[in-house]
Amino acid sequence: MTVAEKNAQIQSLRGLACVLLVLYHVVGDSPTNGLRVADGPVRWLNDGLAYLRMPLFTFLSGWVYALRPFQGDVASFMKGKARRLLVPMLFVGTIFALLQSMVPGSNAAVHRWYLLHIEPVAHFWYLESLLWVFVGVALLEKWGRLARPWWFAAWFVCVVALYLSIGGPRMLGIEGAIYLAPYFLWGLALSRFDVRALAMNNGVMFVILIVAVIAMFRMGVPMPNPDRRTAEMLMAGLCLCVLVLRMPLKGAWWAKVGASSYAIYLFHVFFTAASRIATEKMAMSWLPLQIALGGLLGVAGPMWIEKWATQSRLTGFLMLGKSLGKVGVRRKGKQK
Repeated sequence: MTVAEKNAQIQSLRGLACVLLVLYHVVGDSPTNGLRVADGPVRWLNDGLAYLRMPLFTFLSGWVYALRPFQGDVASFMKGKARRLLVPMLFVGTIFALLQSMVPGSNAAVHRWYLLHIEPVAHFWYLESLLWVFVGVALLEKWGRLARPWWFAAWFVCVVALYLSIGGPRMLGIEGAIYLAPYFLWGLALSRFDVRALAMNNGVMFVILIVAVIAMFRMGVPMPNPDRRTAEMLMAGLCLCVLVLRMPLKGAWWAKVGASSYAIYLFHVFFTAASRIATEKMAMSWLPLQIALGGLLGVAGPMWIEKWATQSRLTGFLMLGKSLGKVGVRRKGKQK
């Protein structure tokens, strides 16, 4: 597979991950949040997709990193990652927390403001946690411990052991980093060592499918907010990330959504919450319409925000973590 083909597939899979995440927050992570959906097919599907949603996002982050890896300067590498992840987390995440505290009908509010972002805010936990993953990866790359398959495998086993044994503190996203690390390294391995070619073999795919089914069967009926640090959850997530590589997501729409994946991740909750509050005010209780409207706004709204924010260096920096020297007016539909 050429680099161009990899990029197209990555963007399409990012589009899928975005749609799954948006729908997750439309429906709600439990029967008391979002659209407050109780037991039934929609609830079970939403809960069951926990096996794939964040693992896929992180798997793709590892894959993308492998295409543009660490080049030897830890300080420069981490400065770029901190700008990209922490600046929007602090700016957008703080606005989100303030709105939650002021807008009637919000699902939750911050109670200990002095710990804001030390205790991760809503879905912005992912940004803090991913930064820790990049810290670990940069150090291992600096020491040459991820360059060869056997060294890589040894460290992957160590990370899996950590995942299955130690519950880190939630503060500063450390617990989340332990959860994300195996999926990031899995995506990195499939790209760097071309494991994907082996994984795409029909026989291997069948075995991976069987392992995923067994893991999900052992976990039983999907439940809201399941324990994500189990062997079954890990096996299901790793296997499903490989299986989705076979999905025929080649339409331009998927790739377009995927190209705005970061903006969608950051801003979708503003639009899904607005959609839910609006439909409640208008007494629109037909669930399919509520889900469709919330999903549409949750995807399209952030794409509009991204287009607007990248017109200015300052808004691009604060809202998307863009470099102040590289953000500017779009030309011919392409960002500078």
